[in-house]
Amino acid sequence: MSKKDTILPKYQLVKDYVLLQIEKNELGKDDRIPSESEFSKLLGVSSITVRKALTELVNEGVIYRVRGKGSFVANQEASVNKTSNYVTFIISGNEMYDSSYMQIIKGVQSFLNQQGCKLIIEFVENDVEQERELILKLIQSENRGLLIYSANPDAAKEYLNEIRKKSIPFVMLDRFPSGYPVNCITCNNHDGAYAAVEYLIAQGHRNIGFAAYDFHLSTENERYNGYRNAMVNASRTPDDDILYLQRDLDYSKLLSQIQKGELTALFCVNDRRALEVIEQLTLQGIKIPEQISIMGFDDIESSKFAKVSLSTVKQHFDVLGYEGTKLLFESINNTSQGYKKVLLSTNLVIRKSISTI
Repeated sequence: MSKKDTILPKYQLVKDYVLLQIEKNELGKDDRIPSESEFSKLLGVSSITVRKALTELVNEGVIYRVRGKGSFVANQEASVNKTSNYVTFIISGNEMYDSSYMQIIKGVQSFLNQQGCKLIIEFVENDVEQERELILKLIQSENRGLLIYSANPDAAKEYLNEIRKKSIPFVMLDRFPSGYPVNCITCNNHDGAYAAVEYLIAQGHRNIGFAAYDFHLSTENERYNGYRNAMVNASRTPDDDILYLQRDLDYSKLLSQIQKGELTALFCVNDRRALEVIEQLTLQGIKIPEQISIMGFDDIESSKFAKVSLSTVKQHFDVLGYEGTKLLFESINNTSQGYKKVLLSTNLVIRKSISTI
């Protein structure tokens, strides 16, 4: 065998050093191992090499990382590989089999399959208190990390603090709490809404209303800001009278505005609201899009099959799931610095719910 054949990859030298120290009992459970810079000086290797070695040791359950504190020896007697092979996705929503949730799950599973990990799905019926109780239960068990789709992220701050105390990596999907830094992935809500309203303006619409659904959510606030900025930049600052920010939409008022020509288009914060509007207005004899144009956001499966097929802003839920899980693993492996908010692109889908004036 030649000398070349016996040379180990440099990162393997780092791994072997750690494993030998554990075998010789010079490093025990919860003992801190050298930092990247210390390893670099000790073994004469680059920080990138050290990072690769430590990442593999984390994945193998030999060591664990604590953000801001370093790397430590795991309990070698515990079945680490068994318990750390799962990622839990907590969905607090309206319907487990909502097409958008299923697309997110598809993306999550796609990434986890590459990592040899398994997915646990926990569904809560849009209840913040049940969501909190579930999270507090989950953090007592072993999880590789958590993906959280919260009903009310601002109300979730209390349990997010508890997750951090346990040093469990987590990523918020779609929405996030205000004034509280987290790893989060969402679509570019502002720019998607801006593009939608800009399109309506280009079709000749000037009196464009806004209809919210759950206005406390960060996603809806961002979409509102996109709507408002598009209007302002077109010299069409919206009147309060055409803003519908409550869950219970005032259909009698909306109907009157349409009949008087005070409103020619309505941007709905999501497809759920838009499809409801189409249904209710059609029952009242309003013709869409002849009397009012409707624009949604999300492009859920049922949008194309509505009484009048819905024009909307498409977000790619499978990409949301995939990239959210990828961000989670960056956090697990400590390769990301600080907190990240990742914005995914959107695109317009124009169908039959919009007319030109």
